[in-house]
Amino acid sequence: MRKRLSIFLISLLAGLTSVAQDLHFVKAHADRQFANGQYDSALKEYQRVQLFDTENQYQDIFPNIASIYYERSEFDEATKYFDLAYKTTSNDSLRFEMALKKALCNLKQEAYFAALYELLDLPDPGNDLLKQKRDLYMGICHFGLNDYTTAHQQFMSLADTSKIEDLDEVFSDFEHFMKKYNPRKVATMSKILPGLGQVYVGETGSGINSFALVGGVVGYAVHTAFSYGILDGVLVLSSWFNRYYSGGFHNAEDFATDKIEHRKTEVYDEVLDILEGSENDE
Repeated sequence: MRKRLSIFLISLLAGLTSVAQDLHFVKAHADRQFANGQYDSALKEYQRVQLFDTENQYQDIFPNIASIYYERSEFDEATKYFDLAYKTTSNDSLRFEMALKKALCNLKQEAYFAALYELLDLPDPGNDLLKQKRDLYMGICHFGLNDYTTAHQQFMSLADTSKIEDLDEVFSDFEHFMKKYNPRKVATMSKILPGLGQVYVGETGSGINSFALVGGVVGYAVHTAFSYGILDGVLVLSSWFNRYYSGGFHNAEDFATDKIEHRKTEVYDEVLDILEGSENDE
């Protein structure tokens, strides 16, 4: 019986040694595939390593797994593995970088509050490049949350001295643009004269249509009042006027909002171009 037990233990130890050796080769193969851009194959191998790594010897695979999910635009999974990488490394610079990448995953999904929460929780890094990345991401968060004053200040800290005037001009023009096409202002214009707000933001067809519909309803109500009585005219007016009238100024407000959002995207690209120019000048 002892002999059989000894044989069993020896076989078990040999098996464990074999698994450990196999994992080492599997990970090495996955690392090569990852380096060559064969992400799907690498991910399968990394998942095998993670499954059988009962002693947590290969936790350095987490950043690569996260990067693969990021490349596949699976940002929730990427965030999960960047978080695992953050929690399992003792290297402060790597921890900071993993936190930045978690924030970047949130930015990709326009989850600006979540990204900002990650960034505000970070200490000041000793590395200037990491600090610039953090400040850039924070600027993007504030910009995405429509806090343009804070975003402007954040971006200013990253811009070269020669580019500050350009950055100021971009934000100044955008502020003027937002005032010009303020959605409430545009809606009020269409309340005063149906279709005017739409025409003002460049949606001429919608404006003419709104004016014609409201004008037609008013005309028909007047005709009904003269033909069948004031009460009938009021009933016609109340049934259709509010629908087309309110629909018109709500459309005008939506058009103005869309116009500002479109311009916001353009401003974002312009800001990044300026900041990239600052880096090139350096």
